[in-house]
Amino acid sequence: MASELQSIYSYGVDLISILQSSFPDGESFFMDVSKVFDPKYVFTVYFPIIFALQWAIGVKLLGTIIVVEWLNQVLKWLMHGDRPYWWVHEMEVTYNSTTLLPEIFQYRSTCETGPGMPSGHSMAMSAAWYVVVQSFIDRVVKPSKMSASLKQQSTQLLWGAFVVIQTLIVMSRMYISAHFPHQCALGLFLGVSIAHQIYGSSKWLNLKRSQWLLVASIILASAVGTYSFLLLTGRNPAWSISQAYKWCAKREYIHVDTTPFYSLTRYSGAAFGLGLGLTSKFFTQTERTSFTRVQIIVTMILGLALGYGAELAHVAIPKTNESVFYTLEFLLNVAFPYSAIALAPYAVMRSGVGKAKCL
Repeated sequence: MASELQSIYSYGVDLISILQSSFPDGESFFMDVSKVFDPKYVFTVYFPIIFALQWAIGVKLLGTIIVVEWLNQVLKWLMHGDRPYWWVHEMEVTYNSTTLLPEIFQYRSTCETGPGMPSGHSMAMSAAWYVVVQSFIDRVVKPSKMSASLKQQSTQLLWGAFVVIQTLIVMSRMYISAHFPHQCALGLFLGVSIAHQIYGSSKWLNLKRSQWLLVASIILASAVGTYSFLLLTGRNPAWSISQAYKWCAKREYIHVDTTPFYSLTRYSGAAFGLGLGLTSKFFTQTERTSFTRVQIIVTMILGLALGYGAELAHVAIPKTNESVFYTLEFLLNVAFPYSAIALAPYAVMRSGVGKAKCL
């Protein structure tokens, strides 16, 4: 099994080398693709926009990305997948040879510190864009007055765009030596599978606060439990961080917000914020179905402003003390979805901005 895995890694390095040599000037483009399709933007950009347009779809999107990030982290800890940028050097040391594998390059975005299997970018963005595309088809294309053939063509065009986006993401993750091809493929499969299940169900939208808090607590506890289990069984769940520090070409390429525990604070905090927001009195008292177009736009702008504020707060949080950093990040990720779900629409309704006036 180990030799088979090493063969898969070796073929993956060959493909990465071919991709890098085929696009020698592609560093800027592929790094931009990885940045534009960073999973964090599902929280701070995609979610506020879609929530303002159709709250149930927005909540399904946020719920999907929470489950995806949770499962991605647990699987990364359990599957112990290497990343290309350190695996090639480990092989050179193991076999005492620098000619065993083709040379692959590192870039500013290469040195992520979590394990590589499955790809978080592919898993998160395939799930997010599945929800976006499927909801657009269900809410816009199918109810439209277009002919059946035009609806079919529109659907094919949308799924074609989905494939192009996912292909670019896979290529970008490979190009910067952050992932092997099979890690991206597994991420794609799992992301679409999870999104399909969560998008197709609406019962969970009506959970009570106690149920939401229980679900969020299980998500947090299961991740921490997995980490603790690995420690108790003699395995080091933080092994990938030392690999990143050992083999990253430049220390400044390594960032604390790519560690597994940062991801935990993001999705677990968002789970609590989602549950508290949906069960708050502000959410239940907001008459979202009667919002005018102006109120929808204002809600969207407020949500995006909150997301931008969360990004600024994230940058401002001190990173010298990891315990303080993770605690503040958790609280920040509780506060943002709660504010976007409960407070922003309520404030728009109470302010009366954009409300149609009777003559």
